[in-house]
Amino acid sequence: MKFLTVFFASMMMFFQTSTKGIRESFEHAGNSVEQAEAFYNQTLKLGDSDLANAYVGGALITKAKFEKGVKNKKALIVKGAGLLDEAVANKPKDIEIRLVRLIIQEHVPNIVKYKSNIQEDKKVIIENYSSQSADIKKWISSYAKESKAFTAEERKKLL
Repeated sequence: MKFLTVFFASMMMFFQTSTKGIRESFEHAGNSVEQAEAFYNQTLKLGDSDLANAYVGGALITKAKFEKGVKNKKALIVKGAGLLDEAVANKPKDIEIRLVRLIIQEHVPNIVKYKSNIQEDKKVIIENYSSQSADIKKWISSYAKESKAFTAEERKKLL
């Protein structure tokens, strides 16, 4: 019994550390092709979960920014958007997944036409903000300060 407790505690700490590192990589992934590739490779190590799939989807869309050729860009965006949307459909109340999609949708070019869920994601994030962990709250607040998607009134709710 002790073994199982230690095992699950270790797995929880590993996953929390991994997702914290992923969040940091996510913030810089759009800066260069190297950072986008490093972020993508890091997401593949998260395993198989809806949160992992959301990050992989975000990484694919971020990689598309640096891809050559419209056909290649479109393939990455379609695959990434599919993973992100599936993760949200599977875990509609997961704020981290919603924030990943909101960030991606806010930053993709208008020509991509993947911006239709910003208001919905923002609403779920704001409504469920108070029940989140300190790490997630900090990330949401930090992002909202810089984001054009959040109004001044909405930012006040996230402090």
